Amino acid sequence: MKQVSFSLFPGQVEAYKSLVDPSMQSKILRNFILNEYQLVDDLSVINEGDVKGLKPEKFLFDEHTHDRLNELVKTVRESGFKANRSSLMRNIMKQLIEKLENQNVSLPKKREIRHSSFYFEKGTREVLEQFVPFRDRNSAIERFILEEYKPSHNLAFLLEKPEEVEAMRIGIATEAFSKLDDYVKEIKKKGITRTALMRDVVVQLIGKLSNTDGSKLITEKRLQSAINEFEKKFGKDVLREHLENYKINDGEDDKKMDGQQPEPMRKKGI
Repeated sequence: MKQVSFSLFPGQVEAYKSLVDPSMQSKILRNFILNEYQLVDDLSVINEGDVKGLKPEKFLFDEHTHDRLNELVKTVRESGFKANRSSLMRNIMKQLIEKLENQNVSLPKKREIRHSSFYFEKGTREVLEQFVPFRDRNSAIERFILEEYKPSHNLAFLLEKPEEVEAMRIGIATEAFSKLDDYVKEIKKKGITRTALMRDVVVQLIGKLSNTDGSKLITEKRLQSAINEFEKKFGKDVLREHLENYKINDGEDDKKMDGQQPEPMRKKGI
């Protein structure tokens, strides 16, 4: 994380700070830039506004947010309009403030945080951290629950238990916990608990951030970890032998599925 400074319009800083808890201001801004902000149709407005009295404000940005901001500036310039990081940030802040003012579930300035351990399929944490830095994990999960999350309609999926368990401690607002508990009451299905819904939350969040199937990414990570662990324990040669045997067996299964019956069955005329 690096501290960066942007020149904002008078009143923007004060408006934003009045809507967001001080500890969350950089996090919420980063998440908005990475996951929600879209350039306006009329790009000429990016460089509009009275630049007198601009007020510098500092935020903490990671590498991904830096890159995203630079890409946006480049896009505006390639479209034939003037822009720099500060002018773009003024437009970003304008959109974010409007969103926070219009939503009823914005994070309150003072809120009670609850921490709890949840149990996920092994590999979930590593996959999530590919898209959300560790220090932003709680805020990303909290905002997703409060603003977007709806439980999966696939009850069988919600009832699935991890085959290999890993614990993840999550600290979010009491309001977010209560929302999950309300969903549990609405579903009224034995076995669907807050923990089950939290697994669904994280899978959906990964899916949103990666634009793919979150559960598939977790399964792939789990498989890769198992292969790496097997290789460390038995070596590359044994691993290669097992993978080759797997391919051979898999090929034989495919033949059976294609209608090629085993010899004893053909003799009986089956």
